[in-house]
Amino acid sequence: MNNQKNKSQIKIKSKTTDTQPPTTHPPELMAPAGDWTMLRTAVNAGADAVYFGVDKLNMRAKAVNFTIDDLPEIVKFCKENDVKSYLTINTIVFEEEINELEKIIISAKKSGVDRIICWDLSVAELCSKHNFPFCVSTQGSVSNSLAASVYKKLGAIRIVLARECSLEEIKKIRANTDLEIETFVHGAMCIAVSGRCFMSHHMFGQSANRGECVQTCRR
Repeated sequence: MNNQKNKSQIKIKSKTTDTQPPTTHPPELMAPAGDWTMLRTAVNAGADAVYFGVDKLNMRAKAVNFTIDDLPEIVKFCKENDVKSYLTINTIVFEEEINELEKIIISAKKSGVDRIICWDLSVAELCSKHNFPFCVSTQGSVSNSLAASVYKKLGAIRIVLARECSLEEIKKIRANTDLEIETFVHGAMCIAVSGRCFMSHHMFGQSANRGECVQTCRR
Protein backbone atom coordinates (compact mmCIF):
# COMPACT_ATOMS: atom_id res chain seq x y z
CA MET A 1 0.00 0.00 0.00
CA ASN A 2 1.44 3.30 -1.01
CA ASN A 3 2.05 6.15 1.43
CA GLN A 4 1.04 4.18 4.52
CA LYS A 5 1.80 7.14 6.77
CA ASN A 6 -1.31 8.99 5.62
CA LYS A 7 -3.93 6.29 5.63
CA SER A 8 -6.48 4.63 7.85
CA GLN A 9 -8.79 1.82 6.90
CA ILE A 10 -12.11 0.32 7.90
CA LYS A 11 -13.17 -3.30 7.69
CA ILE A 12 -16.82 -4.28 7.33
CA LYS A 13 -17.18 -7.75 8.82
CA SER A 14 -18.73 -10.58 6.87
CA LYS A 15 -22.25 -11.90 6.95
CA THR A 16 -22.87 -15.28 8.58
CA THR A 17 -24.40 -17.10 5.61
CA ASP A 18 -25.17 -16.42 1.98
CA THR A 19 -28.90 -16.19 2.73
CA GLN A 20 -28.84 -14.01 5.83
CA PRO A 21 -28.40 -10.24 5.85
CA PRO A 22 -25.02 -8.98 7.08
CA THR A 23 -24.63 -9.09 10.84
CA THR A 24 -24.15 -5.66 12.35
CA HIS A 25 -20.70 -5.25 13.88
CA PRO A 26 -18.76 -2.19 14.92
CA PRO A 27 -16.28 -1.47 12.12
CA GLU A 28 -12.65 -2.28 12.75
CA LEU A 29 -10.54 0.85 12.46
CA MET A 30 -7.05 0.07 11.16
CA ALA A 31 -4.20 2.57 11.14
CA PRO A 32 -0.66 2.55 9.71
CA ALA A 33 2.33 2.00 11.97
CA GLY A 34 5.55 2.64 10.07
CA ASP A 35 7.70 2.99 13.19
CA TRP A 36 7.44 2.86 16.97
CA THR A 37 6.18 6.43 17.27
CA MET A 38 3.40 5.78 14.78
CA LEU A 39 2.57 2.44 16.39
CA ARG A 40 2.20 3.91 19.87
CA THR A 41 0.24 6.87 18.52
CA ALA A 42 -2.20 4.62 16.64
CA VAL A 43 -2.74 2.36 19.65
CA ASN A 44 -3.15 5.26 22.08
CA ALA A 45 -5.63 6.91 19.70
CA GLY A 46 -7.87 3.85 19.81
CA ALA A 47 -7.07 1.88 16.66
CA ASP A 48 -8.48 -1.65 16.65
CA ALA A 49 -5.67 -2.89 14.40
CA VAL A 50 -2.41 -1.66 12.93
CA TYR A 51 -0.58 -2.57 9.75
CA PHE A 52 3.14 -2.29 9.18
CA GLY A 53 5.96 -3.62 7.02
CA VAL A 54 9.47 -4.82 7.64
CA ASP A 55 12.52 -3.60 5.76
CA LYS A 56 11.85 -5.82 2.73
CA LEU A 57 8.88 -6.49 0.45
CA ASN A 58 6.55 -3.69 1.51
CA MET A 59 5.31 -0.58 -0.27
CA ARG A 60 7.21 1.87 1.95
CA ALA A 61 10.64 0.97 0.58
CA LYS A 62 12.03 4.50 0.99
CA ALA A 63 10.76 4.95 4.54
CA VAL A 64 12.12 3.82 7.87
CA ASN A 65 10.62 0.40 8.58
CA PHE A 66 10.63 -2.22 11.29
CA THR A 67 12.88 -5.26 10.97
CA ILE A 68 12.03 -8.92 11.38
CA ASP A 69 13.70 -8.80 14.80
CA ASP A 70 11.16 -6.18 15.91
CA LEU A 71 8.17 -8.44 15.30
CA PRO A 72 7.99 -10.17 18.72
CA GLU A 73 8.07 -6.83 20.55
CA ILE A 74 5.50 -5.28 18.19
CA VAL A 75 3.12 -8.21 18.70
CA LYS A 76 3.63 -8.12 22.47
CA PHE A 77 2.79 -4.41 22.60
CA CYS A 78 -0.29 -4.89 20.43
CA LYS A 79 -1.61 -7.84 22.43
CA GLU A 80 -1.13 -5.95 25.70
CA ASN A 81 -3.42 -3.28 24.27
CA ASP A 82 -5.92 -5.63 22.60
CA VAL A 83 -4.91 -4.46 19.12
CA LYS A 84 -4.54 -6.73 16.08
CA SER A 85 -1.21 -6.74 14.23
CA TYR A 86 -1.13 -7.11 10.44
CA LEU A 87 2.11 -7.43 8.47
CA THR A 88 2.14 -6.04 4.93
CA ILE A 89 4.00 -8.00 2.27
CA ASN A 90 2.37 -6.10 -0.55
CA THR A 91 4.90 -5.64 -3.33
CA ILE A 92 5.57 -7.64 -6.47
CA VAL A 93 7.80 -10.57 -5.55
CA PHE A 94 10.57 -11.67 -7.93
CA GLU A 95 12.03 -15.15 -8.25
CA GLU A 96 15.20 -14.43 -6.31
CA GLU A 97 13.12 -13.17 -3.36
CA ILE A 98 11.10 -16.34 -2.75
CA ASN A 99 13.40 -17.78 -0.07
CA GLU A 100 13.54 -14.46 1.79
CA LEU A 101 9.77 -14.19 1.52
CA GLU A 102 9.24 -17.55 3.16
CA LYS A 103 11.62 -16.63 5.99
CA ILE A 104 9.60 -13.47 6.66
CA ILE A 105 6.32 -15.41 6.73
CA ILE A 106 7.74 -18.05 9.08
CA SER A 107 9.13 -15.36 11.40
CA ALA A 108 5.82 -13.48 11.40
CA LYS A 109 3.89 -16.60 12.33
CA LYS A 110 6.31 -17.50 15.13
CA SER A 111 6.07 -13.94 16.45
CA GLY A 112 2.28 -14.12 16.66
CA VAL A 113 1.37 -11.63 13.92
CA ASP A 114 -2.37 -11.94 13.32
CA ARG A 115 -2.44 -11.75 9.52
CA ILE A 116 -0.47 -11.01 6.38
CA ILE A 117 -1.69 -8.37 3.91
CA CYS A 118 -0.58 -9.31 0.39
CA TRP A 119 -1.58 -9.55 -3.26
CA ASP A 120 1.23 -11.37 -5.05
CA LEU A 121 0.08 -14.97 -5.47
CA SER A 122 3.43 -16.28 -4.23
CA VAL A 123 2.70 -14.74 -0.82
CA ALA A 124 -0.80 -16.22 -0.79
CA GLU A 125 0.61 -19.63 -1.69
CA LEU A 126 3.23 -19.56 1.08
CA CYS A 127 0.70 -18.28 3.63
CA SER A 128 -1.52 -21.26 2.75
CA LYS A 129 1.48 -23.59 2.98
CA HIS A 130 2.21 -22.38 6.51
CA ASN A 131 -1.47 -22.13 7.53
CA PHE A 132 -1.18 -18.39 8.08
CA PRO A 133 -4.28 -16.17 7.60
CA PHE A 134 -3.95 -13.57 4.87
CA CYS A 135 -5.87 -10.63 3.44
CA VAL A 136 -5.74 -9.42 -0.16
CA SER A 137 -4.28 -5.93 -0.42
CA THR A 138 -5.84 -3.11 -2.40
CA GLN A 139 -2.97 -3.72 -4.83
CA GLY A 140 -4.99 -6.77 -5.91
CA SER A 141 -7.52 -4.35 -7.46
CA VAL A 142 -10.54 -6.41 -6.40
CA SER A 143 -13.60 -4.53 -7.65
CA ASN A 144 -16.30 -7.23 -7.84
CA SER A 145 -17.55 -10.28 -5.96
CA LEU A 146 -16.40 -12.82 -8.56
CA ALA A 147 -12.81 -11.64 -8.22
CA ALA A 148 -13.22 -11.89 -4.46
CA SER A 149 -14.39 -15.50 -4.82
CA VAL A 150 -11.17 -16.41 -6.65
CA TYR A 151 -9.08 -15.16 -3.74
CA LYS A 152 -11.38 -16.96 -1.32
CA LYS A 153 -10.55 -20.24 -3.07
CA LEU A 154 -6.87 -19.44 -2.52
CA GLY A 155 -7.55 -19.10 1.21
CA ALA A 156 -8.05 -15.36 1.70
CA ILE A 157 -10.21 -14.33 4.65
CA ARG A 158 -10.50 -10.64 3.79
CA ILE A 159 -10.44 -8.42 0.72
CA VAL A 160 -9.23 -4.83 0.71
CA LEU A 161 -11.28 -3.42 -2.14
CA ALA A 162 -9.86 -1.36 -4.99
CA ARG A 163 -9.84 2.28 -3.95
CA GLU A 164 -11.86 3.43 -6.95
CA CYS A 165 -14.96 1.47 -5.80
CA SER A 166 -17.91 3.70 -4.96
CA LEU A 167 -20.02 3.25 -1.84
CA GLU A 168 -22.81 1.70 -3.92
CA GLU A 169 -20.37 -0.75 -5.51
CA ILE A 170 -19.03 -1.67 -2.08
CA LYS A 171 -22.58 -2.42 -0.90
CA LYS A 172 -23.20 -4.70 -3.88
CA ILE A 173 -19.94 -6.59 -3.33
CA ARG A 174 -20.79 -6.93 0.36
CA ALA A 175 -24.14 -8.48 -0.55
CA ASN A 176 -22.51 -11.10 -2.77
CA THR A 177 -19.57 -12.38 -0.74
CA ASP A 178 -19.09 -13.79 2.73
CA LEU A 179 -15.46 -12.66 2.88
CA GLU A 180 -14.53 -9.87 5.26
CA ILE A 181 -14.50 -6.56 3.40
CA GLU A 182 -12.10 -3.71 4.05
CA THR A 183 -11.98 -0.31 2.39
CA PHE A 184 -9.91 2.84 2.63
CA VAL A 185 -11.54 5.85 4.26
CA HIS A 186 -8.48 8.12 3.99
CA GLY A 187 -5.23 8.06 2.07
CA ALA A 188 -3.53 8.14 -1.30
CA MET A 189 -5.47 7.28 -4.45
CA CYS A 190 -3.00 5.60 -6.78
CA ILE A 191 -3.38 6.64 -10.41
CA ALA A 192 -2.10 3.44 -12.01
CA VAL A 193 -0.73 -0.04 -11.65
CA SER A 194 0.36 -2.24 -14.54
CA GLY A 195 -2.47 -2.29 -17.08
CA ARG A 196 -4.92 -0.47 -14.81
CA CYS A 197 -4.47 3.26 -15.30
CA PHE A 198 -6.92 5.69 -13.69
CA MET A 199 -5.51 8.97 -15.02
CA SER A 200 -8.07 9.29 -17.82
CA HIS A 201 -10.93 8.46 -15.46
CA HIS A 202 -9.66 10.88 -12.82
CA MET A 203 -9.26 13.79 -15.23
CA PHE A 204 -12.09 13.26 -17.71
CA GLY A 205 -14.41 10.60 -16.27
CA GLN A 206 -13.47 8.19 -19.08
CA SER A 207 -11.92 4.97 -17.86
CA ALA A 208 -9.04 3.23 -19.63
CA ASN A 209 -10.18 0.06 -17.89
CA ARG A 210 -13.47 0.29 -19.77
CA GLY A 211 -12.01 1.04 -23.21
CA GLU A 212 -12.59 4.80 -22.95
CA CYS A 213 -9.03 6.09 -22.48
CA VAL A 214 -8.34 9.57 -23.88
CA GLN A 215 -4.60 8.84 -23.61
CA THR A 216 -3.83 11.70 -21.27
CA CYS A 217 -0.26 10.45 -20.97
CA ARG A 218 0.40 11.36 -24.62
CA ARG A 219 -0.89 14.92 -24.43
